[in-house]
Amino acid sequence: MDTFPPMCNEDFVYELGTQVPELQPIISDHLEYFEELLIHLLMSDILRFATEQFGQSSTDVASRVLAVVDVAHRLGDDRLQNAVAVSFVEHFGAWPGETDEFLATWPSPLREELERQRNG
Repeated sequence: MDTFPPMCNEDFVYELGTQVPELQPIISDHLEYFEELLIHLLMSDILRFATEQFGQSSTDVASRVLAVVDVAHRLGDDRLQNAVAVSFVEHFGAWPGETDEFLATWPSPLREELERQRNG
């Protein structure tokens, strides 16, 4: 049986750019400004982007973002899983538009992580 290494930060960014090309300007700006990948800061930007897309009825875009974040949460290496848990999931509710309606669209593993954090 083949085993695959866990998804790393760079894999995640590549998948985001491929699956959600609408995010490419944010990724490019991040890399240009910081001159390196700071995954926790980028993850916060990704949450705000997905929230804005959902609020503008671009639910397809928001769903694609959530799908890639969900894969990172489930299949990422320790650093990537931590970034998802701390800078995406844990920050939910901090910005306008992060509503229960948006939360209801999250894949169940991400919602379960939020619930674990809130009740943990």
